Amino acid sequence: MLADLRAAFAFLTTLPVGYAEPRRPGHLFAWFPLVGGVIGLVLWGVALIPWPVTQVSALAVLVAWVLLTGGLHLDGFGDSCDGLLAMVTPERRLEIMKDPRTGTWAVVGLVLVLLGKFVLIGVVAPVWLLAAPVMGRTAMVLAAYGFPHARTAGLGVYYRDGLGWNQLAAALLFTVAMLAAAGWLLDLRVLLAPGVLLFTVWAFGRWAAARLGGGLTGDSYGAICELSEVGCLLLALFFAPM
Repeated sequence: MLADLRAAFAFLTTLPVGYAEPRRPGHLFAWFPLVGGVIGLVLWGVALIPWPVTQVSALAVLVAWVLLTGGLHLDGFGDSCDGLLAMVTPERRLEIMKDPRTGTWAVVGLVLVLLGKFVLIGVVAPVWLLAAPVMGRTAMVLAAYGFPHARTAGLGVYYRDGLGWNQLAAALLFTVAMLAAAGWLLDLRVLLAPGVLLFTVWAFGRWAAARLGGGLTGDSYGAICELSEVGCLLLALFFAPM
């Protein structure tokens, strides 16, 4: 179990936890929300530093967010933009998403998502920086469990080996516990975040699966993570002071 937790941190973050071999790759999904909670605590801590101006605080949080995750999900989001928005066959979209080269749609998408996060971080309450990374990683668990894979091999297929109901239940329990704690200690409105999460996974998952011939890929999970994080921050925007 500890090896699975360590492997989850090694896969999802740049924290110096060292390499650990999980019992089965799919067991890592149970710990995804907990990893998101740790990321959120770091971001919250950075936001609470008395920075001279709001824009500097937002930039510091965004830089910490990217560095802490190694841009893993941003890479998947960019690849998804290139593939999913191409007017070609599903088979060709899968080929584009495997291409290491960065296309125009990837650049545009990454600029927009990073700019969106920067703007939102500057206006939302810091507590939402706790919720957003948890929601993003829980979204990946739901997507991996709820949608078939579009390929027969690859990183996404490898990490789904061993993913079952037990991992999904554990991930959801971690998510509920962390959101409940954040809501009780800080702001009950974070409990609205699961609604955004479910809608994002359902809407984007169905659309992406249709574009890819009936399933998702590892890049799709990264895109869902990024979109869920932005969606959570957008929800917080409705509660930001005017």
